[in-house]
Amino acid sequence: MAIVMIEAPGAVGAAEAGGVRATLAERAARAGQELVHIRCEDEAQLLERLARIDRGQADIILFDPGERTADPRRARTLASLDVPYIEVRGDGHDAASPRVAAGAGPRVAVVDGYAAQGYTLAMSMALERLGCAECENDFSVGT
Repeated sequence: MAIVMIEAPGAVGAAEAGGVRATLAERAARAGQELVHIRCEDEAQLLERLARIDRGQADIILFDPGERTADPRRARTLASLDVPYIEVRGDGHDAASPRVAAGAGPRVAVVDGYAAQGYTLAMSMALERLGCAECENDFSVGT
């Protein structure tokens, strides 16, 4: 299965900083998951991509909502998701909040204010949610 990382229009691309996306892909692979990255150029593409994702394609979504938007179509699309998502606001500490309305779909967490490292935290949360937190470790500390 896959962990899907979706960046909405206006997302700052924080996952690109310092090779974070490559590290996320490695962590996902060690846990038996594929990291799929989708960067949307406009709202129509974002809505279309979100509408197509189902449980057969993804286990969880890391979603950067990008620019603030009050588009009710986005809220409806998120509300109809079958796949849980973690909202990752990759633009740092001074970002205005909230980006996604409360109750907009199966959101399980919000990571806000950590720039690129927010994706690292979100990946840890995603792997924990999927029961794979220990799967990516190459060692065991036995008793």
